[in-house]
Amino acid sequence: MAVVGFDIGFQNNYIAVAKVITFCFLITNSKNTVFNFKRFHGRSFDDIIVQSERANVPYDLVPVNDGRVGAKVMYLDKEHQFSIEQLTAMLLTKLKDTAEANIQKKVVDCVISVPTFFTDAERRRVLDAVQIAGLNCLRLMNDTTAVALSYGIYKEDLPSPDEKPKIVILVDMGHSAFQVSACAFKKGKLKVLATAFDTHFGGRDFDQRLVEYFCTEFNAKYKLDVKSRVRALLRLQQECEKLKKLMSSSSMDIPLNIECLIDEKDVSGKMNRSHFEELCADLIERVTVPLVTVMEQAELQVQNVSAVEIVGGGTRIPAVRAKIAKFFGKDVSSTLNADEAVARGCALQCAMLSPAFKVREFSITDVTPFPISLSWSTEGDECHEVFGKNHAIPFSKIITFYRKNPFILEVSYSDPSSLPYPESKIGKYHTQLLFLAVVRIFSQEMYTLFISSKWDSPPTQVNLQF
Repeated sequence: MAVVGFDIGFQNNYIAVAKVITFCFLITNSKNTVFNFKRFHGRSFDDIIVQSERANVPYDLVPVNDGRVGAKVMYLDKEHQFSIEQLTAMLLTKLKDTAEANIQKKVVDCVISVPTFFTDAERRRVLDAVQIAGLNCLRLMNDTTAVALSYGIYKEDLPSPDEKPKIVILVDMGHSAFQVSACAFKKGKLKVLATAFDTHFGGRDFDQRLVEYFCTEFNAKYKLDVKSRVRALLRLQQECEKLKKLMSSSSMDIPLNIECLIDEKDVSGKMNRSHFEELCADLIERVTVPLVTVMEQAELQVQNVSAVEIVGGGTRIPAVRAKIAKFFGKDVSSTLNADEAVARGCALQCAMLSPAFKVREFSITDVTPFPISLSWSTEGDECHEVFGKNHAIPFSKIITFYRKNPFILEVSYSDPSSLPYPESKIGKYHTQLLFLAVVRIFSQEMYTLFISSKWDSPPTQVNLQF
């Protein structure tokens, strides 16, 4: 049996075992090729994020089951509707099969990456997909924490436990999101100090600027409305992504040629790095915002930072790298593979959690990205914030209070306005149904709520472990 790490990205997906394999969607049948659905976990069809993304995907989004978003496709000449969890399970099954074929071993245990800003509801839906796929997920791991593990576990020059930690900023710009973590490293130990993110900013935003530019140019030059043809638009998007990558290594004019784009017409254009940076000037400025946020929340000054490690395809853009380097006043480093770092970190974590592997000791302390409150009611409503923003996890707290009668406990995110998700409630528990019971409120091993209620012997004790 083998253990693996899955990096379920927005555009590409990676598997880490003995080596890394890439599996990505190829657009051969646009209406029946479902991709870029990572953001839809746990969301309703009417959700503002779902509706805004409808223009960016060629397949049909439809309401399924209890109003959740799903996709409609034709398969074997029949129409089918699949939930996002079913689609994710199909993807995980494909990744599992790919890994097994490569390593010639059965894959059961895995660790799967999720964005740092995913809420409880989104994480639960990912685990629903894991269950459908027949995998045993040992942990959901935050993207930047997986990167930090990949970075730190092999470092031989980390400070000893009694010395000041080495502060490293991990910057991850993926296809659809920008995530930053401030981490403190010591020998055999990783502590995440703070995280920050821009949930709707990534490499695809730079691609889209090129797409808009060439749509306008081809309309003026060839009288072609590229946006009116789904397949033509998808081909242009692919070519613009390739062009962006080429401009990362060359500042000269680079041609863009597409044969038979629409009605057998060939099109051509060109772009250079300087012009591209002018088109994306406002996007480049957005890079600084999460950097400022993470430094403020971690209470760090730039002189405290020993290194800045960058990963993710978006960090290959020279202007993005330069912006990060200018902010910290030092060169950025890319000692990790930009595409594979998350998957490698997940595989390492999976090996650490599995009894089948012996891995060097390396403790990981993560943080919760959003403050969490506990409220209860009988005679009167009471609410208490039990875990603040960037509070260390795993962590345990015990709250004791007196109640003579059954009551309701609610766990929720303290600041709904800070969430990238419409629902702030995490769980609601009626204590008359709980007697020395254990209730899991987060779908991660590190998040558990214990409630001990004995009506004849108050007080009630709530032990919160995060």
